[in-house]
Amino acid sequence: MLNKLLVVICLIAATGFAQCGGCLVSTRVGVKAGLILCNYYPGDSSNALTGTGAHFGFGMGTDFLKLISLDVTPQIMSTNYSREETSFERTYAYQTIYFPVFVSLKAGMLPLVSPYIGFGLGFGLIMSANEIHRFYDDNDTTMTPIPGASATAYLIVGGGVEVKLLKFRIVPEFTAQLQPRPEDDPNAAETKNFHLSLGLYYAP
Repeated sequence: MLNKLLVVICLIAATGFAQCGGCLVSTRVGVKAGLILCNYYPGDSSNALTGTGAHFGFGMGTDFLKLISLDVTPQIMSTNYSREETSFERTYAYQTIYFPVFVSLKAGMLPLVSPYIGFGLGFGLIMSANEIHRFYDDNDTTMTPIPGASATAYLIVGGGVEVKLLKFRIVPEFTAQLQPRPEDDPNAAETKNFHLSLGLYYAP
């Protein structure tokens, strides 16, 4: 499923490069990096785990008629969820290869800046997942792998502004990465991460 989706995205991007002279389809390539505000709700009536993380990646975007945009930016994502317990601080630390697919409605006709809002899906392949205990009395630290952590999916909503500088684009962006609690399982965990990103793209 994921492989087929990536093939379709690459075909769309290739079509954009071929037709960018006609202004119906345009493309851009570049890098995106930023900070993550991490929130994990266990669903067991205990306190939430919060923390910070970071992400960095390289990707491309395709604009259709300057109004609809499709962006795919594979990233390396680090998230850390922490909570103070009675005698130690508990942290869940993840390293993930992250594939966000984001579709947005953009005011691309504006000459200098183009605000946009959108939604999408994010697919995560977890490379490492560890539970870390830092004990208060002796500052000792233990690390235990989290079993069963392999892949995950997120809903993405948010928006940003594309600043146009000749053939370059500077894009500050805010998105919420959501993994909601299933309606049929009120005791399940829930994740809400907030990405503060800055992208730099070349638009031929």
